[in-house]
Amino acid sequence: MPPSDSVSSQDVTHPGELYGLLEALTLPGGASLCFESGDGAPWPVVVMDIVQEESLCLDVSAVPEIVPRLRRGETFQLMGQVEGTMLTTQALAVNEWREQGERLQVICDYPQAVSMMHRRQSFRATLRAGMEVDVLLHVAGEETSYEGRLGNLSLGGCLVELPLAAAAAIKPEKAIDSIRLTFPNQRHFELPASVRHVRTDEAWTQAQAGCEFIGLSSAMERLVWYCVKEIERESARTVMHTGRPLEPSSLFQSPDAARRDVSRRRQTRSQPGGAMAFRLKKVADYLNAQLVQLKSGEPVAASQLSRSTDTLLALWGQDRQALLYAIACLREESHLVQHSLAVAVRMLDLGQSHRLAPERLKAVVACALIHDLGKGLLPDSLLRDEPLDSDEQAQLHRHVELILERLGECRWLDGEVATQVIGMANERLDGSGYPAGLEGEALPTLARMMAVVDVADVMTRPRPGRAAWTQRDVYRHLFTHAAAFDNTWVQRYIRRFGVAPIGSLALYANGALAWVKHHDARGNPDAVHVVLNTRNPKRRLDQPLSGPDLDQLGALKETVNSARYRLTPP
Repeated sequence: MPPSDSVSSQDVTHPGELYGLLEALTLPGGASLCFESGDGAPWPVVVMDIVQEESLCLDVSAVPEIVPRLRRGETFQLMGQVEGTMLTTQALAVNEWREQGERLQVICDYPQAVSMMHRRQSFRATLRAGMEVDVLLHVAGEETSYEGRLGNLSLGGCLVELPLAAAAAIKPEKAIDSIRLTFPNQRHFELPASVRHVRTDEAWTQAQAGCEFIGLSSAMERLVWYCVKEIERESARTVMHTGRPLEPSSLFQSPDAARRDVSRRRQTRSQPGGAMAFRLKKVADYLNAQLVQLKSGEPVAASQLSRSTDTLLALWGQDRQALLYAIACLREESHLVQHSLAVAVRMLDLGQSHRLAPERLKAVVACALIHDLGKGLLPDSLLRDEPLDSDEQAQLHRHVELILERLGECRWLDGEVATQVIGMANERLDGSGYPAGLEGEALPTLARMMAVVDVADVMTRPRPGRAAWTQRDVYRHLFTHAAAFDNTWVQRYIRRFGVAPIGSLALYANGALAWVKHHDARGNPDAVHVVLNTRNPKRRLDQPLSGPDLDQLGALKETVNSARYRLTPP
């Protein structure tokens, strides 16, 4: 939080100015009562009368729920909004009760001071470590909600800390149906807002979305202001070392059951695919962070791309087959990130099998890793289910140009490799590709190789308006379109990855469905994880098999679409 955002509330004690501020609270809807203990909810009351320097008369008829607490002598503050300024009185208590028919009124002392805070974003209360407020973003027009953590809060908006995968899916200026804030004491409320910016932190470990509140009512503004004050009070309490300790804020008193539930959820989280998938997730995090940076107008980060590529090279050297399986296990990532990782790893694997020089291989893998990130810069309307017209197709094809023009800082990256792997990935031998419609001898070796790897993966994933294809159908498509795809590289691809690639879901003769985890020297599965028998689909299985034990499954029939059975790798 910048220094200019520190606490700068103004206390008003001048009699004339104080009376003028309190008089403004007599307007309809002008005042709320907020107890100093409890959940801090603002209750609507009416300031009926003011006797300067003596007393206030409040009508509480509309909120009978608070009467028992007032009768017990609980202290409270009055809150209100006056000419764009939020004000809060000192602590007050009921001195006298008046009943007039169905009306119930209370008399309290005249406050000797009020605290004022201008309503613009001049003050943002920042949450310190250990102060957890959950946030749920409901983006307009999307079924998916994004979970995050509140970073700071002001009357004008808030900063939300998000996982990189969530942030990569959100574009600036997107309308939000609501932001739901849930405090540790389980008090929650929703606010209308829009996303103003999405950025990564300096370490590229998480993203931060700046959100602006839109059209808050006076009552909602008072509630937000109460939360701002409580965050600041709790934050101050946790860092005080001398003086009288502050009472803890009720908003941050977590019920024991809720704490146990959070702890239990954290303990049960695990990464499918084991240690290799956990390490591969670091590269997925880079891709998500790079997408966020690209959307903010930044170029491709040279050093981060280099480190992520080195990570892939090192993981391949540790265990090639475990890496191939791991790319099938990151199912919580977006299709774009999953596809980027899969293409990069398979280009790496093919490149190693054909002994590409180390520097050239690194450039190939790096380019494959980011080859499709330009699609993240396109309008959502171009990625919809409906067919695109010619103008829209031309706009879609710009994703190649959009990523190539952001490579200026990657001086270590071979420009010729980038041209072939990124610029020509969507070209076809028969000239039917894009963006330049190149054909035949105009397409060099890396471009031909990349076209096969790219299509072989993308067709096994669902796309708008099309379900995922089976591996058999993908191979058939590549073979029957020999005019578009280099047949030599199609055969090399199939020989390298097999008819049942590692990470695919295989159907066996006895009806078993199993994830392929390992191949023998001939490229056939010799280790699988059985998860279902199609003859008894209600019973889920969890059985690893390898070597001769696979004989009990019968012959391998084919690979199938995992989405059909709603299965993910164990």
